[in-house]
Amino acid sequence: MEENKGTFLLAKNLADIFYHIKTVSDLRIVGSCTEFIDPYCKAVSTYGIPELQTIDKKERYVDFGPAVTLAQIASMGRTNIPTVLYDAVEATATGPIRNIATLAGNICREGQKGTLYAPLLALDAELEVKSQSSTKRIKFREFTGIPKSFVITKIRVPVNDWEVSVFKKIGPESKLSPLGASFVFLVDTENDRIVNMKIAFTGEMVFRSRELENKLTGYKLPLPDRAVADFLVAAEELSQEEFNRSITHPILKDQFLSLLEYNLKQLS
Repeated sequence: MEENKGTFLLAKNLADIFYHIKTVSDLRIVGSCTEFIDPYCKAVSTYGIPELQTIDKKERYVDFGPAVTLAQIASMGRTNIPTVLYDAVEATATGPIRNIATLAGNICREGQKGTLYAPLLALDAELEVKSQSSTKRIKFREFTGIPKSFVITKIRVPVNDWEVSVFKKIGPESKLSPLGASFVFLVDTENDRIVNMKIAFTGEMVFRSRELENKLTGYKLPLPDRAVADFLVAAEELSQEEFNRSITHPILKDQFLSLLEYNLKQLS
């Protein structure tokens, strides 16, 4: 009996992708395949499709096609996109890999989240997904996977002027690891008072809490020590469920709280 072999399909445009989805069962949609995929699976690549490689920069947001490479994002420069997104791209893989690795490929990884996941989560990015007959928009904080028969066609990233903008990659440099994670800390102020805060921590877990982010809204800077201490207690309590649910090394929780404490104290 002949051993089952995988099928790898190429597509020239989005119509080809939808045709393959309709005609091939259990089809997996992939990007540039910078990581190993099951040689026995059936897959179609979006890499090189022009309509999925566009970048459209507006005043308040940037629309990225899912097949845009990380190198293309970096080439826009640190002042033209959110700095946490730029810094995350620079912390991802190596230059040659960034030349072929795609945005969608980074955020659609199974298990360990890609380096760009935390920035997009904190920035309230939005995904546009299409099937052959309909279009949906999915807020990134609600994203759990691409709906069946749909394809990501756009990633919209808001562009705001954050007064504090911090990205930190934890773990081995230029590669993903169970001991790795991405941390984002964003703060906006008005008249020396905190008016907006975003915090995200992702790796084998995904943590972002609106309840936590709102706890310091309205506080005047510098932050009182008591407010920082109370915030850290709340952060530990609110993140505990996610850390317990995920297969996460205990040191990551300590690193998350340490990063949070350090950045809060910069506001004290």
